[in-house]
Amino acid sequence: MPRNKSQSIFEQPLDSDTLGSRIYQAREAAGMDKETVATNLGVRVSTLDSWEKDRSEPRAHHLVRLAGMLGVSASWMMGGVGQAPFSDSIRDEVALIRRQLDHLKEMRDRTSLSIVNIENTLDRLLEREDF
Repeated sequence: MPRNKSQSIFEQPLDSDTLGSRIYQAREAAGMDKETVATNLGVRVSTLDSWEKDRSEPRAHHLVRLAGMLGVSASWMMGGVGQAPFSDSIRDEVALIRRQLDHLKEMRDRTSLSIVNIENTLDRLLEREDF
């Protein structure tokens, strides 16, 4: 969810995801597998799996460590308040697409100029030969 710069994180609307869904999203965005996260937290993979599937919830200390490990705020992890983990990657993708679009526009402009040059050359040749 885009963040309005004039709002504090507590004035923003909550997202509709569950805690488990946010844990899963953050883990995927961080590019970490369940085994790595579970090992680093000192829990079983089945425990992490239960958290992600909303069958159980992590204790507060695990939640805070998990948020730090996955690069999201604890407030986002708990309630969807604040910046979601995808914003940087989306920003990077948008920047890449904009660069590609700029390149295509430049190619279009060069192509248009080449077409005009070819047409002018043809016109000159036709005038000289008087076809």
